[in-house]
Amino acid sequence: MTVTRGGTTGYEEAQAPAGRTRWWVVGLILGLPVLMVIGFLAIVVVWVLAV
Repeated sequence: MTVTRGGTTGYEEAQAPAGRTRWWVVGLILGLPVLMVIGFLAIVVVWVLAV
């Protein structure tokens, strides 16, 4: 660990304040299944058009 002007940076400073939502986690949880479904549908469309 290195000392900065405001003191040391530790684990406590990296945490989100209490009551705050980490929206990137919500986005990943909701976004990944949507991307998987869209990808599956795209593959099916390509397969139907190619055959």
